[in-house]
Amino acid sequence: MNCAICMTTSSIPYHCCTNDKHCLCESCCINIISSIINNGKIALLLSNKIPCYICNEKFQYNDLPQNLQSDLNNILLTIPKTSKQPQSIQEFNYYYNEFNQLRHCITNKKFIFLTQRHYDLLGKAIEIYIQTLIKSNPWNYEEIWLPINDNNQNQEKVNIFISNDFRTNTNGCLILIQGCGVVRAGQWSRSCCINESLDIGGID
Repeated sequence: MNCAICMTTSSIPYHCCTNDKHCLCESCCINIISSIINNGKIALLLSNKIPCYICNEKFQYNDLPQNLQSDLNNILLTIPKTSKQPQSIQEFNYYYNEFNQLRHCITNKKFIFLTQRHYDLLGKAIEIYIQTLIKSNPWNYEEIWLPINDNNQNQEKVNIFISNDFRTNTNGCLILIQGCGVVRAGQWSRSCCINESLDIGGID
């Protein structure tokens, strides 16, 4: 059967919808799915909302090549299963490698965007990860919540970090303030912390 895109004969055609004539060779199928993933539309694919490349019928991903199915299953593992408010990047099956780059625990691939909520939750977990590093060797910063000694549970608070010689150093005080928006202490850019590295997106 000929591929509907490149017209080459394929011994193992892959259907992109229920129409038997709309078949793709493995190469074209991989290119289309890779493009969907790279353009941040994988959530639409997994929810059957991507139209067939040829017609408007919804894309069927159950008959994809095995390597693509494996990739999709690994991407699904980045959705936390244990909590609605995950606190660690490990719950997303991500980790930071020796180059401070965010990578998938199984595939070692870069972050794949699923939904804005997924992105925001991961960003919160990265915030916790970075601030844990700040309080550890070699920095050993002290975390202080402001306002101090406020017992009002409804009062919004913010945390700052001070060096261990803050109270004794008489040579001056350097104050670092991160940007506005979702970034918190320890970050310049959440996007860079996720897509580039902590060396670029974090405050070292």
